[in-house]
Amino acid sequence: MEPIKIDMALDKHFLLPGNKQVAYLMIKLTAPEEAAANRLVQNLSFVIDRSGSMSGEKLDYTRQAVSFAIGHLGLQDHCSVVAFDDMVRLVAPSQQVENKDALKQAVQSIRSGGRTNLSGGMLQGLRQVRQAFREEQVNRILLLTDGQANEGITDPAKLVKKAGEMAAGGVTLTTFGLGEEFEEELLMKMSDAGRGNFYYIQSPDQIPGIFQEELAGLLSTVAQNLEVTIRPGEGVAVNGVLGYPFTSGEGVTVSLPDIYSGEAKMLLMELVISPRAEGAHHLLDLSLEYADVRENLALVSLQAGFEINFKPGAGDSPAENFEVIKQVELFRSAEAKEEAIRLADQGEFEAGKRVLERSMGKI
Repeated sequence: MEPIKIDMALDKHFLLPGNKQVAYLMIKLTAPEEAAANRLVQNLSFVIDRSGSMSGEKLDYTRQAVSFAIGHLGLQDHCSVVAFDDMVRLVAPSQQVENKDALKQAVQSIRSGGRTNLSGGMLQGLRQVRQAFREEQVNRILLLTDGQANEGITDPAKLVKKAGEMAAGGVTLTTFGLGEEFEEELLMKMSDAGRGNFYYIQSPDQIPGIFQEELAGLLSTVAQNLEVTIRPGEGVAVNGVLGYPFTSGEGVTVSLPDIYSGEAKMLLMELVISPRAEGAHHLLDLSLEYADVRENLALVSLQAGFEINFKPGAGDSPAENFEVIKQVELFRSAEAKEEAIRLADQGEFEAGKRVLERSMGKI
């Protein structure tokens, strides 16, 4: 089986000798294209916000999307459906996907109600996934909401912590935020902690397509439990990682979500590099470990090294690698968006606007 491809590049094509300098390292991991026949068994719980604000088109399209997803699951898969407002309703308990028509009819029975007990819906979804849990399959909650958590657990930090605990126990979380009123920062942090995906849905008619995108990814998983470790060489320090949490020890380690057929994941690190003489220098070593879905989750370990030339440039700075710079600015813009949302939530709209304007100027 073809392994995950590892590519590395700096934001500069070469570095200047004799100078201490900061550079960004882009690590690109690309999964091979694989047929769906090699897919993992799915154990899914669809957790649907049915609060009053979901009435009409939003709930119509959600029912349509979940029914579509059920139609593409097989007898080897399990699924459940949970709906929540201020109360939590188990629409369909965890079961093998055998009688699809009955499951779809249960989905169509969901009607809008009152407030938003997001935590209650998520925890019921977790209970259902745990009933059919096996380590060698995809165990995931798909949570869709258009509102703010105002019943049950409402503390964002506790919700994010719970998502992390679920992921540590093998149950991942994907979140879907619909419209303008949901807590975007919270859902993004929950999906990050839950090692799933986050989708922003601007209008109800996007729901089926985005559900299809998530399902297609789940049905074409190539590897799970990806872990990248960077061990800097002498005179090289990792100053930070963009976009992902990391731990430091014998090097810097980053855990990544599942990777799908043909998908590329970008990891960006800020390096501080001490002065070097002219010539080629080895900067760091990388190790990648993951569980290969195509080989019954066999552990794969890959190694790679990175070196770059130090040579005098025509000006004060070396030629830039615009592909890496573009990825850095995309991550920076995402950070700026989160900061602008935080400021807006505090009523500081002009400050939030300036953060976004600075980010747009750099892009």
